[in-house]
Amino acid sequence: MERKALNSLGYMELIAFFIFVLFLVGVYFDVTWLQVAMAVCFIGPVAGILRYPRRCKSTGEPFVKARFAWSFITLFLYLGMAFGLLQVF
Repeated sequence: MERKALNSLGYMELIAFFIFVLFLVGVYFDVTWLQVAMAVCFIGPVAGILRYPRRCKSTGEPFVKARFAWSFITLFLYLGMAFGLLQVF
């Protein structure tokens, strides 16, 4: 069985991490437009991760609760770290 839903969840995690790193670059070099662009672009991976349960139903794959929970938690960790960095700088 193809694991399309789980693979898409993994891609969303990678995209969220890449966007977070670009946000950090914007904070470090004080590039405001990059910070704003990455904050807006972060909506995409969040939406992708939140669609994971529905995608499992549509493809007939089993729902992996632990993986979904980990993805959801890391999104809040990224947001918390970004908020903390903005308060420092």
